[in-house]
Amino acid sequence: MSTSFGEREDASMRSVPGSRATRTGLIALAVPHLEEPYFAELSSRLVRGAEARGLAVLIVQTEGDHAREVDVANGSGLPDIDGLIHIPRSLTVADLTRRTSPGPLVLLGEHIQVSPFTHITIDNSAAARTATAHLIAAGCRRIAFVGRRDARPSDAADRRHAGYLEALEAAGIRNDPALTAQVDAFTSDEGERVVSELAARIGDLDGVVCSNDSVALGALAALAAGGRRVPDDVAVIGIDDIRAARFSVPALSSVAPDHDQLVDAAFTELERQLSTPPGADLPVRHVIIPSRLVKRASTAR
Repeated sequence: MSTSFGEREDASMRSVPGSRATRTGLIALAVPHLEEPYFAELSSRLVRGAEARGLAVLIVQTEGDHAREVDVANGSGLPDIDGLIHIPRSLTVADLTRRTSPGPLVLLGEHIQVSPFTHITIDNSAAARTATAHLIAAGCRRIAFVGRRDARPSDAADRRHAGYLEALEAAGIRNDPALTAQVDAFTSDEGERVVSELAARIGDLDGVVCSNDSVALGALAALAAGGRRVPDDVAVIGIDDIRAARFSVPALSSVAPDHDQLVDAAFTELERQLSTPPGADLPVRHVIIPSRLVKRASTAR
């Protein structure tokens, strides 16, 4: 786990009445969608991590809606809490600096990459580089990336696309823009729809890097329906290593974040803010969680 220092958190952003001397034992967790397996599994891990530390968790589903994310950041409609773990999709740094009910805050994910707030993420570019390099090592040369979303940009997806391009360049493979496919959402339905269209257009497609595992599971379904064998004809890999990846047919290769380190870092950073006396100067930490390649049948060419 690597950490960079240098910025400072304003003490006014951390001083919630009662958050030091009289804790409630309750924290809030804001997630975009519990229907998305990665967020559901991450929420479960965070709840277990909280219980191990004697805390309870209030989960708020924001749907990635900007107004809802701002309300949660401001504590609107929430009971007294000790702190907030927020996975934003629309929130901005300006929104956070104007918080009307500031208190201990930890951001998860890469939507807000640079800010004066503690932030924990995986290296999304490196994860996609690893995934793409794995397909290249398996002999793939016409490799698609499925999961850009320019209509509603996602920093994580953009960085994963950048990592894909970097791996192609490092291997001396020309980037073909026709092999980058947009999605409307990071879901299996979208993966199935987009890869079905992509496979019909690109006859020599032999590899697919998906922006997450949900998209990749849809890709597997589309390829099977189209008579393309995985991995013999087309190798497929995702990112996140959700539980369902182990049980797909074939089992899905993925790049797995260190989930234990992520949960530990979230609570370490939250506790660091909670235990700091009001008015003290507290360094901001940007923590990068490592990830690893998990090889399964979908890339075993």
